[in-house]
Amino acid sequence: MKKNLLLFALVLSFPFGTLSQTYNYSPNLTNIPYLTQSGDVHLGLGWGRGLVMQSLEIQAAYSPMRHLAIMANYLGDRQKNVRKQIDTGTDYYLWEAGVGVYEKLPKGSASVFAGYGGGELYNNFEFERVAEFNLQRWFIQPGINYRSNFFQAGIALRLSHLTFKDANISYSIEEPYLQYIKNIEQKSPMFLPELGLQIGMRLKPVTISLNIVSIFPDTENWNFSRLNTGLCIALDLNVKKPKG
Repeated sequence: MKKNLLLFALVLSFPFGTLSQTYNYSPNLTNIPYLTQSGDVHLGLGWGRGLVMQSLEIQAAYSPMRHLAIMANYLGDRQKNVRKQIDTGTDYYLWEAGVGVYEKLPKGSASVFAGYGGGELYNNFEFERVAEFNLQRWFIQPGINYRSNFFQAGIALRLSHLTFKDANISYSIEEPYLQYIKNIEQKSPMFLPELGLQIGMRLKPVTISLNIVSIFPDTENWNFSRLNTGLCIALDLNVKKPKG
């Protein structure tokens, strides 16, 4: 048991992400809910981590009727002192909502979600030099979830169409940060395949899992935080009373 806890700690502390104090985008952890029937609810709370990012992750999914589900997620790496231009760094949040279909499997479930999200990213480089973007993201996410009595695992491919809008840029920002921003402006909107994985232990009705999400293509020219890891606690239950 101690070895497993040590492995979790090492993975979460590993220096993933960009080498700078700021970043221009980070993927939220993928929500891969286990849904098999009408009334199923999935609620998750997580702590994401990159090299410079430490975020709060909130996930939810609900099935109002058989084979149909809705989903909502939030990532927040909120830094008040960055917004106040006291500290250098990034203040960032991203939300998304989607609708999808699912199918029960012998030991799990498969799902496909599609939806829309948005957010805001604010970088402070000191001396009133800032880079601020609004983000918009459309996505399609097929995924599959496996579950046994004490184990759960999932994998999903999120196909994201990301747009940076309403930029507010101080062009006195030094290189290479200014070049990153120019590259984003030239490329936006951009297509980003993102692979999400989760593996965890079930203590019914609670699941404790390690979640990982990574952007497929190289993002060095955009200064993205390419990989996000997180420790999540999820509650799965059914809110509909059985008939009869």
